[in-house]
Amino acid sequence: MRRRDAALVLCSVLAVSAGCFGIGVDTTSSTPTSAPGSDPTVRVTDVVDGDTLDVRFPDGREDTVRLLGVDTPEVHAESDPAEFEGVPDTEAGRSCLRRHGKRASAFAVDRLADRRVTLQFDATAGRRGGYDRLLVYVVVDGSSFNAALLERGHARLYDSPFRERNRYASLEREARDAKRGLWDCAARPKGMGVMERVTPGGSTASIHLNFAVS
Repeated sequence: MRRRDAALVLCSVLAVSAGCFGIGVDTTSSTPTSAPGSDPTVRVTDVVDGDTLDVRFPDGREDTVRLLGVDTPEVHAESDPAEFEGVPDTEAGRSCLRRHGKRASAFAVDRLADRRVTLQFDATAGRRGGYDRLLVYVVVDGSSFNAALLERGHARLYDSPFRERNRYASLEREARDAKRGLWDCAARPKGMGVMERVTPGGSTASIHLNFAVS
């Protein structure tokens, strides 16, 4: 048999073997895929909490997404104050985090519930994280919702590798220095107290009070 004919026979045998043993490209995946540079648009079907959403893709598939780079206080479990810099590990600290966890969830409901949003993935972070959730940046009305959580003090920086880490660290630091949102839970020097008042718009504002300590 000539060398060329032998090569053709060998290729045919390998092709048949691959089909018999199921070797080939897997065209099914539970992870949505898109062409490079394209970001899927989905509808938010449920806000689980401030940093976790259930979404539906245009083809009807549903999935759970975890917002990249941020961590809001828990609403379905107890938050660990040690994860939030400066928040005391006391009942007062935990109670404060619970309150801000609810506020973060309410903020997410107000901005995202039943809305169409764009998901952006990050090659540095990977496609899925814990509990097999999609790791994403959520863009609504052209703005990053992840960043908005940090700017308003609704979340802390989540300690993991992702491309926006440096920018997000700056946003968290600014919110923490300004005592915005959950950072109001951080311990204060002796002689300083805090009182909340309801603003005309129905939201709450914190008033810091200095007391003389004798």
